[in-house]
Amino acid sequence: MADQDRAPALDQLDRALLRVTARADTSAARARQLRWVVGELRRALVQEGFPPEARASLAALLSADPMRRYLELAGSGRLRTRTVAGDGVSTTASIRVRMDCLEILARAGSVPIALPERPAMPDLKPPVGARQRSLLLDWLTAHADRSGADAGRVRLFALIGVVLDTGARAGELCALRLTDLAPDERTVRIVRRPQARSVNPAVTEVLPLSGPTRAALARWLDVREELVRHVQGSVAAVWVSVRGNHAGVPDRDGNSRRRPVGMPLMPRGLARAYTRTVVQLNVDMAGRPGWEPIPYRLEQLRRAVEFEPVAGAEAADGTRV
Repeated sequence: MADQDRAPALDQLDRALLRVTARADTSAARARQLRWVVGELRRALVQEGFPPEARASLAALLSADPMRRYLELAGSGRLRTRTVAGDGVSTTASIRVRMDCLEILARAGSVPIALPERPAMPDLKPPVGARQRSLLLDWLTAHADRSGADAGRVRLFALIGVVLDTGARAGELCALRLTDLAPDERTVRIVRRPQARSVNPAVTEVLPLSGPTRAALARWLDVREELVRHVQGSVAAVWVSVRGNHAGVPDRDGNSRRRPVGMPLMPRGLARAYTRTVVQLNVDMAGRPGWEPIPYRLEQLRRAVEFEPVAGAEAADGTRV
């Protein structure tokens, strides 16, 4: 492994990674994806059958044969460091993310890259229908202030309300801070982040919140206050965990400990929490007239919102768009 670590290709790859992650316009999510791909490339280099000439330089590593072999290994799950449920085969979306990251690293390293044809995304699943959304909002209105409700459900009601009012994506929801809410919670400031290969700048919009969403959000903020009470330091995130994280976090002595309640949700954690609570909600609502189970992916709910950009919204640099 020591010889593999000294491969010129990896030295150049690390320098390219550092250039990209040091830039102010590289988001934390993209930086994590880039580090993930670099880690996979390191593991790919020591796989049997990987082209040995790829070790010579970054340009050689990003040439056609090594790239084809890397994507095959990654797609089959052979570069994973942790066991996952199922067959471990990568999704089309994750392959596309890898290819995006590879192109970014190539540009940062000022070398060409030879990638195979980008796989087409599968057809999108249908969004949540209008009647289903109406029933959902009725349920939200009726249960927003119910005492003794499960904290996860209170959070779900508030989160669904914000999604239906704003069309916010998971990453945009996780980026929300208390300062993004108006003092009376009538509006929320959303920073729209461009997706994937878009070159559009981030845009900030201030959007109104409906009455049901405000009621649900007020209830959640009361619950949230209790959850963060014992967290060391201040927590600015609107959405926080309602139970300890199963992933151990090392303390100062290197011992693993559970991540406490009240910590900011990350996009993956938000997606898991949403799915877990929707499962419970669908069970409770089963058999009610007109009810159809809510999809377990937040994106299907978000895409149901026909949302038009707000005129006069500001880009991240302060210009009007």
